[in-house]
Amino acid sequence: MKYFLVLTLFLAVFSQFFVSVSARALASEGEFVQLSITPFRQSKITSCGPAVLAMAYYYAYPMGNISERDILAYAQRQGWYTETKYPYTSPANMVKIIQHYAKNISSGQAVSPQDGLDLLFRELRRGNPVIIDVLVRLDDRQSGAHFVLVTGFSVAPGNKYAVTITYIDPLTGGTKSAPYYGEGGLWNAWRHNGDPGGAGWWLVIPCPLEVEIPIRLGDYLAI
Repeated sequence: MKYFLVLTLFLAVFSQFFVSVSARALASEGEFVQLSITPFRQSKITSCGPAVLAMAYYYAYPMGNISERDILAYAQRQGWYTETKYPYTSPANMVKIIQHYAKNISSGQAVSPQDGLDLLFRELRRGNPVIIDVLVRLDDRQSGAHFVLVTGFSVAPGNKYAVTITYIDPLTGGTKSAPYYGEGGLWNAWRHNGDPGGAGWWLVIPCPLEVEIPIRLGDYLAI
């Protein structure tokens, strides 16, 4: 009887461990995913939020014809974007704004570096870019919060912890790359952005299943 109880307990613990591990989007050495997304440059110094919403929405719904200007006008009417008053567009208001245009969205907060990496791997593999809240300068906690659109990742051959994240910075309208780990890495900037409710915050506008998604898959992208 005692042996049976011990075996039952072991199987219960093992099954929980297996479920938690299998639910994780484990890295593959040399894996590379890059979504082809049209970059937008924000029209105002504080309009990074509406700009990345416009980018992500246009990617998911290219026939939707929604511009940053449209989103700005709507958000300002609702009081969810204030050009000269911090936080300009809060993470909570980002969700409210995009719900006006798309009902099928998801949002949450990553609470650990692995949690955040799992989320990025999972969504990017599905063809969905991810909006996150980071610092304007990833290595400077005084630089202020900033919304960017994550579009890809690459994992170095021989080292699954050497992960590079690619994202569009609406401040410049260009694509940037940064290591995920490290003091000046994306994760530290993601969890220390300083926005109310911004630590680890993310938002996804999933592409409809019928949309053909251009994704580049291949070997490690050296930068």
